[in-house]
Amino acid sequence: MSGLDRRLQNIFTAYSSQLAKQRRPLKDIKAIEAITRCRTEALGSGYYSCLNNHEVVTQHHSCRHRSCYLCASKSRLEWIESQRSRLFNTPHFHVIFTLPHEYLPLWRYNQALFTRIIFRASKETLLSLMRDERHQGVTPGILMALHTWGRQLSLHPHTHCLVTAGGLTKQAQWKETGKYLLPIHVLKKLYRGKTQAFIREAVESEELVLPPDMTQRQFEQLYKVAYRKVWSVRVEERYEHGKGVMLYLARYLKGGPFNPAQLRRVDTNKIEFQYLDHRDKRKKRLALSPMGFLNRLLTHVPQTGVHTIRYCGLYASSSKKKREACKKELGDLSGVASASGIEKPAVLRFCQQCGDPLRHRYSIWRRFTKANSYIGACATEILQQSNETEFVNTS
Repeated sequence: MSGLDRRLQNIFTAYSSQLAKQRRPLKDIKAIEAITRCRTEALGSGYYSCLNNHEVVTQHHSCRHRSCYLCASKSRLEWIESQRSRLFNTPHFHVIFTLPHEYLPLWRYNQALFTRIIFRASKETLLSLMRDERHQGVTPGILMALHTWGRQLSLHPHTHCLVTAGGLTKQAQWKETGKYLLPIHVLKKLYRGKTQAFIREAVESEELVLPPDMTQRQFEQLYKVAYRKVWSVRVEERYEHGKGVMLYLARYLKGGPFNPAQLRRVDTNKIEFQYLDHRDKRKKRLALSPMGFLNRLLTHVPQTGVHTIRYCGLYASSSKKKREACKKELGDLSGVASASGIEKPAVLRFCQQCGDPLRHRYSIWRRFTKANSYIGACATEILQQSNETEFVNTS
């Protein structure tokens, strides 16, 4: 066995019957099914052997759910490799846009809608100000990622935006931004105005659903309160290239918001985990009931079909020609080594008797409920074993 950290999976499995008694959205049901069955016989298995048929190795299938920690390692590597060829080898700024907590009750009933709103407001705020000749006068490359959690797994929706410290002018010339990106007070006001405008549009089109305990008058009061407060927007010190933020995002965009290494105590009464308080930079502990802990995790399962990573400006798919032209001048991150702490690429598994690589022979796939469908299509290939894969040898 590979020593996989199955503690999260074990917790979900232990409380799966209690979770099933609660009314849940389809996205949660899919996540629970996938996480509890990942890398088990319940999803079926693939069978591998060398050309000399010396041994047969069984590999249980992965669920490939984006909130499954067991599947995260391979997904992170694949995502990092795709970004290394997309991002320019140039300094980047890290900008964080946060949705005010006054809107959290609305978020819970309009998750997909607010995801669109926060992405659109972040994108339009950055592009409009960056293109303004009074500021930078360029079109930058922007990678945006949605996080919905805080360090204590509480609901805290915000976007992380990786912005090039430069961009193309109207004359198609690359121009550096210098040490600073944009004035923070302008960023905050414009982001607030755009988000409020998009929320108002959703209200007028009757797309926004109010919680059962909120009246229209209460919403209007909340809306006015949000306009009077200063919204949270942060611009971090610029990175020499985008690798640092890219690796940070990879850890949290694949596999859910929680690393089992944070667990400090698990029993029938409570689950205690460690987190880093961003305010004083000290490590602290939080204890929750098992169901309270699982419910917090499930809060952050993305809506089915909603993309949590998006690209705009020069990084958008529609800007491929411009992006390729910039890469000729700036280069990309293909030649930049990955930082330590990110899982290493997969290694070949060989037959213990003859040393030949193991090859896929056949697979057995299993289906369960309509909520989750697992479809497999395996071609004969050399088996790549990652450090997260479990094998069970059979004779």
